[in-house]
Amino acid sequence: MPKKKSTAHSPNSASPPSSPVSTSNDSCPTCNIDFYQDDHTPCIFCDHCLLWFHPTCAGLSDIEYEREKDSTEDWYCHNCAGIPDFSPATPLTSTWGDISGQAILSELSTAYSEIVGWRPNLFKLPKGNAGRAFVSEVNRLLNAWTVRTDLEMVAMLAVNTIGALLLQKPGIRSTQKENINALSRRLELWKAGKFSELLSESTAIQKKLRSGSTNSESARKSFARLMMAGRVNSAMRVLSTSQSAPLEVTPELIEKLQSKHPAAAPLSRKHLVSTVPAPSFENATFDSLDGVAIKRAAKSTRGGCGPSGMSSELWSRMLCSKAFTKEGDDLSFSLARLTRRLCTELVDPTTLSPLLACRLIGLNKNPGVRPIGIGEVLRRIIGRTVTQHLRSEIILSAGPLQLAAGQEGGCEAAIHAMNEYFERDETEAVLCADASNAFNVLNRMTCLINMRYLCPEFSIFLINIYRSPVKLFLYNGKYVLSCEGTTQGDNAAAPFYAISLRPLMEDLSSCSDFQLFYADDGASAGKLIKIREWWQKLCERGPGYGYFPNGSKSILLVKEQNRQKAIDIFAGTDVIITTEGVRYLGSPIGTSDFKNNFVCEKVEEWSKQVKFLSDIASSEPQCAYSGYTFGLSKKWLFLMRTTAGIADLFTPLETCIKDSFIPALIGPNTPPNIRVLCSLPARDGGLGIMIPTEQAAAEYDNSYQMTQPLKELILEQTLLISEKRSELLLWEAKGAKAAVLRVKRSAQNAEKEQARSLLTAFDQRLFEEISSRGASSWLTALPLVEHGFVLNKQQFRDGLLLRYNLPFEGIPSACACGKSNTLEHCLSCAIGGYVYLRHNNIRDLTANLLVEAGCKEVTVEPQLLPITGETFQFKSTITVNSARLDVSARSVWSDLDKVFTDIRVFNSLAPTNISQTLKNTIRRHEREKVLHYDARVVEVEKATFTPLVFSTTGVMGPRAEVFYKKLAELLAKKTGHTYNDSVRYIRLRLSFSLLKTVLISIRGFRGNKWTRFCSLTNDINLI
Repeated sequence: MPKKKSTAHSPNSASPPSSPVSTSNDSCPTCNIDFYQDDHTPCIFCDHCLLWFHPTCAGLSDIEYEREKDSTEDWYCHNCAGIPDFSPATPLTSTWGDISGQAILSELSTAYSEIVGWRPNLFKLPKGNAGRAFVSEVNRLLNAWTVRTDLEMVAMLAVNTIGALLLQKPGIRSTQKENINALSRRLELWKAGKFSELLSESTAIQKKLRSGSTNSESARKSFARLMMAGRVNSAMRVLSTSQSAPLEVTPELIEKLQSKHPAAAPLSRKHLVSTVPAPSFENATFDSLDGVAIKRAAKSTRGGCGPSGMSSELWSRMLCSKAFTKEGDDLSFSLARLTRRLCTELVDPTTLSPLLACRLIGLNKNPGVRPIGIGEVLRRIIGRTVTQHLRSEIILSAGPLQLAAGQEGGCEAAIHAMNEYFERDETEAVLCADASNAFNVLNRMTCLINMRYLCPEFSIFLINIYRSPVKLFLYNGKYVLSCEGTTQGDNAAAPFYAISLRPLMEDLSSCSDFQLFYADDGASAGKLIKIREWWQKLCERGPGYGYFPNGSKSILLVKEQNRQKAIDIFAGTDVIITTEGVRYLGSPIGTSDFKNNFVCEKVEEWSKQVKFLSDIASSEPQCAYSGYTFGLSKKWLFLMRTTAGIADLFTPLETCIKDSFIPALIGPNTPPNIRVLCSLPARDGGLGIMIPTEQAAAEYDNSYQMTQPLKELILEQTLLISEKRSELLLWEAKGAKAAVLRVKRSAQNAEKEQARSLLTAFDQRLFEEISSRGASSWLTALPLVEHGFVLNKQQFRDGLLLRYNLPFEGIPSACACGKSNTLEHCLSCAIGGYVYLRHNNIRDLTANLLVEAGCKEVTVEPQLLPITGETFQFKSTITVNSARLDVSARSVWSDLDKVFTDIRVFNSLAPTNISQTLKNTIRRHEREKVLHYDARVVEVEKATFTPLVFSTTGVMGPRAEVFYKKLAELLAKKTGHTYNDSVRYIRLRLSFSLLKTVLISIRGFRGNKWTRFCSLTNDINLI
């Protein structure tokens, strides 16, 4: 049998001879340098593609080449056993307006190189023809890349340039009309290929921005602005006193950032998991990746924008807004096709460069620099879609001992498992390993090749986005190349890194009692001698995969009796040895004193943030409340769920919440006994402001039980599990979660009944209402300006006073009608027209929702057909010929049938209503409407009738529930949103409408206008 390796080239032969013979010229496919006849240059033969390579071109060291040369086993080149080649992009021969060919690429490249250094200054994409044309143009460009037209080479470049050139604000305070006119004009220039003209205009605008005032807004104002834009995480950073500030871009900073992003390391073939051709997968795996998945990913994508300046809000608006229903559907469909191509076909990396580029920011670590990358929003949407689609494959490939692959509760399970293992008598220590510059130095080439074997379905996508260096742009327009590791701002980075370390974990498994990884955070526990072996092998094998252990930051937590033994065994290493404790994945492990000190430091920091939030609540209570419930309270929840026995340590935090935060929300006359009521969930009549000292123990127990199946699997130390075992694990986890939720809900019901028992009979009836479905919707919504969900400080506090029947301040004691101005009277008095306003607002909102849902013949106050001899069973049926109902529409229950609705908003505090249970009260009002109109609508109009009954607290009747759920179904079908999102949207619109009109009726003016005007001071100068 002839050898498959040789020291000379053998051309024109599928099977190389045993001796070097050459009869013609040939070349190495990597460097294209010819092999000549009788040339004794070392070379190696690929048994799959049947080509010869120089050893250096094949990535072989001298030692590796000598070993392979004498081996009789098959050898495969990079293209066969590594990263395969791609198809070059379609040549650029198209015409774009007045320019064509390479001129298009040149002008777009010039524009892109300018905009990457610009400050964010884009206006909101307007609805109407101009906005739709913009979305359609983006869609056209994405399609050009997906279907490989002659614009493929510049399509992504154009997509990432169009926003900065067309959506620049014409002025700092430009109006909506000015923005629309500017967009329409610029679209014409864009289609004509006048990129240089657009660039000149936008550059002039940017120069004005740079020369303008840069006064920073107050923290309070910044927090409120971010919350009203739905940017909760950014608002939380305003509260933090430990956030690092971005550093000014200087040559020194660029040099430090460049050192954090080293050149690509050479491939080490001994770290490849296989050298045979990689397994294939069916492209049909991605057939179900559709526009719905794209929209779902877009809605959940938040954060800053990349170099193009196109924000998550812009992409979400283009894809999901009702203003661009058809265009958004087309765009999501195109993005789904683009994503499927990235997952199934190797593409030319030069066409993807603008999509993969990132914004790079250097943060001050004191000392040192922390590089932060912000990827393009479009890339993050695509990455999120792919990782969600391949979630099960990614988890299986990473294994149960690498918990950064998307396992639910993975981090908590890791902490519980590590704590339990460390507490065992036979365990001597635990080592928490730190890796230097972890994500930035992963051996990209090695890991991409390994990915073809570890997770074939994920590999093509990763090769497409990581096979070439990525530009990381700073705000001055300069950039740093990312040639190694993963890039920050990429949703695929964490699963890529997690799976890539699996071969390393397999190497380490033979010398470890217990090991666990969460991304780059590796840990080993057990006997000290085994931990030392694990550390030694990690230092030996890790660098080949791009994992460089840093002993000076790695901590060995050892039990007191084993301290000297640990010092002896780890002599000669930089590992820090302690008997106190260590922070593992954000939770303390060690002695009670270490845990207590760790928690107390955190509680002190959180208490300061609660006090800061209390100051904000004095002027922006709604934003402060939303910031607490959606952001700040989540910070200590993780520590509660992963650390046992720390409930009493949260006493200072509870004191701040009780004495500062809640009074700042409700007002100066906050009753002292309201704390328990506020701790209930909003749906149960509370505010969802839990009592930390009571919450901690319950949260820990819940987390421990919910993660029990995964924790037990970790303790088994099984590197890989079967798909069947994975499905069983998922089923067990769902069962554990359901059991915990049942117990939790039972405990909440008991707390609710206990709080209810302390109330008066009147307050119990009111409590029944506010704990009903829909009554708390306005509390659980973000204060989004876009949807009209913002309340001023008086409205928010009045809403809480009304919710808990607390006294109002600043309301006259007597009404203009002469009666006592009680809260019940304010809601019933007809003077001022506020009762009608409340009714009419719900009527008009319902009509608008019917139009949005695509219903036909929507009519407000339709007149009923006259009675011409018909008789009805009930005398209460309205028979007046001029009778009208509130709203009618077709295509609600069925395509052709018509529905009539009539609305009633009853005063919850009226004596006739408060004396009955809420259920009976609503039933009575619905029955009255049915008796008045149902028979006439059915028999005369040949249509259906639905009474829409609401209480002033926001509770709707059962028939209204059914009606609006059907409306949500139609709205979801029309807009492409999910049914749950549509239901939530409708509930919030109704809730805020009712709340605002109710509060207007309480605070609204009912006196004589002339009298009120004359009562003002006469010290007025009229000019």
